Amino acid sequence: MGACWGPVVRVLVLQAAWAVVGGQVRYSVPEEAKAGTVVGRLAQDLGLEAVDREARRLRLVAQGRRASVEVSGASGALVVSSRLDREELCGKSAPCALRLEVLVERPLRVFHVELEVTDINDNAPLFPMNEEAFTIAELSLPGSRFPLEGASDADIGANAQLSYTLSPSEHFTLDVKSSDLNRNSLFLVLAKPLDRETVPVHRLVVTASDGGRPSLTGTMEVVISVLDANDNAPQFNQSVYKVKILEGSELGTLIIKLSATDLDEGINSDIIYLFSKRVAARVKEMFSIDENKGEIRLQGKLDYEEMDSYEITIEARDKGSPPLSGHCSVELEVVDVNDNAPEVWVTSLSVPVPEDAAVGTVVALLSVSDRDSGANGRVRCAVWPSSPFGLVATFAGSYSLVLREALDRERVSEYEVEVRAEDGGAPPLRGSRGVRVPVSDVNDNAPAFAQAVYTVLARENNAAGAELARLWARDPDEAGNGRVSYSVAEGGVGGAASVAGWRPASSYVSVDAESGRLWALQPLDYEELQVLQFEVRAVDAGEPPLCGNATVQVFVVDENDNAPALLPPAGGGPWAGASGEAASGPGSGALWAWAAWGAPAGQVVAKIRAVDADSGYNAWLRYELWEPREKGPFRVGLYSGEVSTARALEEADGPRQRLVIVVRDHGEPARSATATLSVSLVEGAEAALAAAGSSSSSSGAGLRPAEGGAAAAATTTTTNVWLVVAICAVSSLFLLAVVLYGASRWAPRAAVLSGPGPATLVCASEVGSWSYSQRQSRSLCVAEGAGKSDLMVFSPNFPPPPGPAAKETQPEPPALLDTVSGPPFLALVALLPLVALVASPVGRRWWEPGSAPEACGQAAAAAAMGACWGPVVRVLVLQAAWAVVGGQVRYSVPEEAKAGTVVGRLAQDLGLEAVDREARRLRLVAQGRRASVEVSGASGALVVSSRLDREELCGKSAPCALRLEVLVERPLRVFHVELEVTDINDNAPLFPAARKNLSLSENSPPGSRFPLEGASDADIGANAQLSYTLSSTEQFSLDLQKAEEDDESLFLVLAKPLDRETVPVHRLVVTASDGGRPSLTGTMEVVISVLDVNDNAPQFNQSVYRVQLPENAERGSLVIRVNAADLDEGTNGNISYALQQLFPQDGRDVFGINRRSGEIRLSGDLDFEDVGLYRLQVDASDQGNPPLSGHCKVVLEVVDVNDNAPEVWVTSLSVPVPEDAAVGTVVALLSVSDRDSGANGRVRCAVWPSSPFGLVATFAGSYSLVLREALDRERVSEYEVEVRAEDGGAPPLRGSRGVRVPVSDVNDNAPAFAQAVYTVLARENNAAGAELARLWARDPDEAGNGRVSYSVAEGGVGGAASVAGWRPASSYVSVDAESGRLWALQPLDYEELQVLQFEVRAVDAGEPPLCGNATVQVFVVDENDNAPALLPPAGGGPWAGASGEAASGPGSGALWAWAAWGAPAGQVVAKIRAVDADSGYNAWLRYELWEPREKGPFRVGLYSGEVSTARALEEADGPRQRLVIVVRDHGEPARSATATLSVSLVEGAEAALAAAGSSSSSSGAGLRPAEGGAAAATTTTTTNVWLVVAICAVSSLFLLAVVLYGASRWAPRAAVLSGPGPATLVCASEVGSWSYSQRQSRSLCVAEGAGKSDLMVFSPNFPPPPGPAAKETQPEPPALLDTVSGPPFLASRPLSPLSPLSPSPWAGAGGSRAQPPGPAGGGCLAGA
Repeated sequence: MGACWGPVVRVLVLQAAWAVVGGQVRYSVPEEAKAGTVVGRLAQDLGLEAVDREARRLRLVAQGRRASVEVSGASGALVVSSRLDREELCGKSAPCALRLEVLVERPLRVFHVELEVTDINDNAPLFPMNEEAFTIAELSLPGSRFPLEGASDADIGANAQLSYTLSPSEHFTLDVKSSDLNRNSLFLVLAKPLDRETVPVHRLVVTASDGGRPSLTGTMEVVISVLDANDNAPQFNQSVYKVKILEGSELGTLIIKLSATDLDEGINSDIIYLFSKRVAARVKEMFSIDENKGEIRLQGKLDYEEMDSYEITIEARDKGSPPLSGHCSVELEVVDVNDNAPEVWVTSLSVPVPEDAAVGTVVALLSVSDRDSGANGRVRCAVWPSSPFGLVATFAGSYSLVLREALDRERVSEYEVEVRAEDGGAPPLRGSRGVRVPVSDVNDNAPAFAQAVYTVLARENNAAGAELARLWARDPDEAGNGRVSYSVAEGGVGGAASVAGWRPASSYVSVDAESGRLWALQPLDYEELQVLQFEVRAVDAGEPPLCGNATVQVFVVDENDNAPALLPPAGGGPWAGASGEAASGPGSGALWAWAAWGAPAGQVVAKIRAVDADSGYNAWLRYELWEPREKGPFRVGLYSGEVSTARALEEADGPRQRLVIVVRDHGEPARSATATLSVSLVEGAEAALAAAGSSSSSSGAGLRPAEGGAAAAATTTTTNVWLVVAICAVSSLFLLAVVLYGASRWAPRAAVLSGPGPATLVCASEVGSWSYSQRQSRSLCVAEGAGKSDLMVFSPNFPPPPGPAAKETQPEPPALLDTVSGPPFLALVALLPLVALVASPVGRRWWEPGSAPEACGQAAAAAAMGACWGPVVRVLVLQAAWAVVGGQVRYSVPEEAKAGTVVGRLAQDLGLEAVDREARRLRLVAQGRRASVEVSGASGALVVSSRLDREELCGKSAPCALRLEVLVERPLRVFHVELEVTDINDNAPLFPAARKNLSLSENSPPGSRFPLEGASDADIGANAQLSYTLSSTEQFSLDLQKAEEDDESLFLVLAKPLDRETVPVHRLVVTASDGGRPSLTGTMEVVISVLDVNDNAPQFNQSVYRVQLPENAERGSLVIRVNAADLDEGTNGNISYALQQLFPQDGRDVFGINRRSGEIRLSGDLDFEDVGLYRLQVDASDQGNPPLSGHCKVVLEVVDVNDNAPEVWVTSLSVPVPEDAAVGTVVALLSVSDRDSGANGRVRCAVWPSSPFGLVATFAGSYSLVLREALDRERVSEYEVEVRAEDGGAPPLRGSRGVRVPVSDVNDNAPAFAQAVYTVLARENNAAGAELARLWARDPDEAGNGRVSYSVAEGGVGGAASVAGWRPASSYVSVDAESGRLWALQPLDYEELQVLQFEVRAVDAGEPPLCGNATVQVFVVDENDNAPALLPPAGGGPWAGASGEAASGPGSGALWAWAAWGAPAGQVVAKIRAVDADSGYNAWLRYELWEPREKGPFRVGLYSGEVSTARALEEADGPRQRLVIVVRDHGEPARSATATLSVSLVEGAEAALAAAGSSSSSSGAGLRPAEGGAAAATTTTTTNVWLVVAICAVSSLFLLAVVLYGASRWAPRAAVLSGPGPATLVCASEVGSWSYSQRQSRSLCVAEGAGKSDLMVFSPNFPPPPGPAAKETQPEPPALLDTVSGPPFLASRPLSPLSPLSPSPWAGAGGSRAQPPGPAGGGCLAGA
């Protein structure tokens, strides 16, 4: 210890010496000193010897800056280590002092050294840029000032004093102004006006020199570009451009490309091309101009006919301010192309034209025009088709459509005439106009029926009023001439064919007068009337009326309205029979016939005769045998009615046969009659003839079997003869009819008209259909003389085939009688030229074949023809007179003539008399324009009807001629009249606008020309000749220029320079006068605004603005609002502000200026500590061209606020601190600073928490952190110390610095186990190497001091519990030295070893090493590995039995017992005794009766094993019962053994006891039925006594155990360590869960003396509750011993509570074992 006092004494002496010299060392060194330069002898000045320097590690610490100096290790001197640059270290601060800290250790101390670095002139002045460019307007005034950014010098003092010089220049000088802040402002001053044309660019050099010795300089080149003034207007190379373009040019076609030049440069010479304001909107829509290229292109469609020329005024404007303009005119001539087709207009149309109109009749007046000019406008016309109309040219562009051929309305009722016009262009264009000319009708056609003879089929019994047919007569005329009415001409029926004599046709039929429908007036009867023939007349309604006739033949068609009638016998005598309708069924009657037995098949017996009044199919009869229906001996001929034998007659057929025969016709519906025939069968023919002969004279009601035989034969013979004659006659007539039909069919007939086409068949069938026949025959063939005609051959009236009719004949109309006529068919046929005679109505009427009208219309037609010749003659005379006078009348009238003024005697000049004017409807038609004149109806003069305005009618065209057409009718003729409207001076000159505004630049040179839009006069000639005058003015004059085509251009010429300050606005009046008498005038006011030139720069009201602003001002705060004024106006007076120069340069992000208002606002944050002063230069620029600028400076002083919290820095830190360090040890050196100034920068410090460290102030802003209390690493291994600093501002700001002080370890703690005793549960039969538990000992030291290794101290197992004597614990278990894992070295056997106890030692690796011990108790948990074993009888004699696994089924063996018949239920017969080597549930046995399985007389106690009677025993149970009993434990899996018990049934208990007594001395192989009764009784009694003793002993032991447990539970034990906290339950349940117990008891209660302990009471090692351990005690680690991975070591089978009959020595616990932590259940035991 004495050796330590020397350094301590020296430190104290050094501190005293340091205090004497002032506590600080100061040195000075110039910047840029070389490395190695000695600054001072630091060690010597600090009083340190050489030995102390090395031992105490003298070193240097710089605060905040790079020191660039170091302490020499050899000499202890302070030397320069790297480049010392004062500007880099301190900037502009003076003086530049570096604060250094010198540290010495053992103990740690700090010394302060101040090093001043002095300045040398090592930096030349430096401009911000090498070249600065200016643009100054040519018009800038002398004295204008332009700020320059000065140079800067990094040095200080005299080395930084700058002066400036400028290279020689007669136009510019330098002006340097010094401010009170020792900063100069540099300005470039214009001394002489600039001339861009002489010197466009000025290059100057500004030189800055500092005040050092020698002086250093810096230069900057200033390049001044003179901006041109816009004093030259653009000029075109031509004033007028003339262009021609085709009117059909495509859109986008380039018309012309204009080019103008401007002598100015830059934006003043950039030219844009525009349409002049006076260009009409229509022209702007038609053309477009490219602003940049000057290309004029077509964007609309040119039309020569709408406008043939355009005059476009173009303005070329530069982009100067104000802009100047030049003008030119483009005269565009549109060249006509043939793009307009001729147009044809119908000016008058006289329709319809009567079909008897004369050739030459005027139908329409046409006007043809073409908008093109020249050859393109010459038109030739034609009409198509060429006949029957033609064109006659009456005047230029006027035509008449006249009739050249005769018309026929019935052939062509309307003409579509197309007038075609073609111009003379190349290629020619065509136009057309369709004229619809309808032809009016004349009654020249009589009605004509389609057929001369109509054939009509009418069914008989028709209803009265039924329509039979529809007749139709065609009259090709129209309206009344073609309206036909029908009537029936008288005709009738009579002669032999009529029953009632002659009757008129009108009594049978009638015809509808309008529609031609033929009606039946009454029902027709075919049997009365077969054919009705009459005539029908058709008459039209024309004047005179014409008529036509047709013959109608009505054929009555038979209906089946008569039933067949049976004829009487040939003799005519009465007979019995019946007839009836088919619908009513057959009637009844009697006919008789005879037949001989044996007559062959086919012999005729009788014939039935019948007739039908109808005809045809309706009269065609058939005969059917109705009865008998089954197959009989007779049959009937289907159509002959003959009854004949169907087979040979036999006697079996009987004497008589009755036949019922039905006679039926073929009508619809069929009608019928019935006849009954009785046939008598006789023996022979002779007998039959005799019978017939005898009956021929009788007058009976029929042929009786004995009568009429000969008469019947005679009648039959006569009938056959007449049948042959009839057949021959009919055949002859039929052949004759065929020959006559053929002859008439192919023979030519002049009277019969037939249509074209081949003939087709006309068929009659049962269904009544007729086929179509094109040939229309009027002939009719009717067979006369026949009683009835079953077949009627005629041609039906069907429509003709489609197609036009032949030219020579009338077209056939639709011929179906019920077809209504439609409009006539119009066909385009070739029109043959007709002569004049044919064209007349009378001639044409007789010329056309087949068209001769009836006599009723001829006289009227002849009279009409003669009345038409008078007007025709007069028209021809008028045409001849018109040709003589020249064909046209011309008049003249001045415009604005009053309404009613007579222009000319039009009717008289045309040669029309007063009567003709009214009759022929003289009227006027104007072509294209409103005529404003009319023809007076009274006088026939041409008079003015409304205002005549020449300008409205003809515009600028001269002369103004109106082409009029005069029409006269009957016949239609046209005359042309030309009316010239002469001009008067009624329109004054008119300007496009009453006021014209011009804006001229103040610097426009004299002679500048500005175009004006001239006036226009709607008149023509001298009335439109204009002259212009200008109101009196000195500055302006008018210039009128005339082009070649009398086009005038008006210009306003500047005669004298303008002065905006004298006259800002000029108002002039331009007057235009025409050449009329009197002259008319028009005026336009011209307002000229003089545009200002930008000749005044903006001026600030102060050159320097000074502002103070606190550094905590928010962003957006207003710094200052600067204001500049400009004397100019408009854009030249609009000022925008900008920040140009700032010092320092990084201030650009801090400030922003509003370009409009001049407000300077904060856009960034101010920081007094970074920049305390800002210098801003503000430029105010106007918007002139070029812009002019004014300048001012803003000096902003930043006011310091307490916005910087103190900062604490750790300059040196000596950690970790050993936990046995002495009080006062220096841990760290701290530096505290505040960037604020004044009171805001004064700082006071403190340390928190206050213990175990404290602060010691060593120098201004320097502190030492020292140890004030002893340390304990195990209690606190690391300290977070916070050094807090607070400044003196209001409010004060605080800063802090956290210092982490770790405590280094010393080996002062031994390893400690969490528990003194560990309890481990291990299953028996475990695998060798299985992990049993994990032990852990805690050593609070760290690193090697806390690294623990484990080992097993020797311990073992022996005594009564061990079979093989004492064995060491290391033979059973081992522990891992590093992890503390406990391993089993061999399998454990519960039956061999229940508890293994040993010690484990934990040793750390510290110096010296420390150790700790813990006791481990391993409890072996039983497994069910032993099956139950059956015990021998109480006497111990041999017995037969077996034991085995439950899985192997019951074994075999023998036990014997006796029972008496009649023993009551519940009497114990025997008891099975068994034992299990396992414990607990594994040893808990249950007994089950395996055989017999059905309900028997015995049962076994489940847990007692007693075999007792289940009911009273009876003799029926037999002498012996065999019982198989299974003994099974409760282990998992369960194990079992079986026992076989033979129970003998005896008569009584005495016999049983005698048998038992006699067998007590026997040595048989068991209890047999006749032996051992007394021995069994004695054994049972002995067993009961011992059971009572055992129960008492067990109860006493249990009571004693409870008392001892209670005494040990509540008795105080000093040797047992218990943790705090209340006790909780330790529960044993079937699921085997243990709850957590915080109290950790090391005592163990084990019942001694028992063969096996089923219940072991101990406290399991479970983890402590969450939360920090108490400070005074060691924290408990997790203590579960089974925390290794792998299968759990506790039983998973649920454990049920033991029965009171369990063999376990303790019946309360049920052999429960300790289980892993889980939910508690079952019975619970209070744990210690």
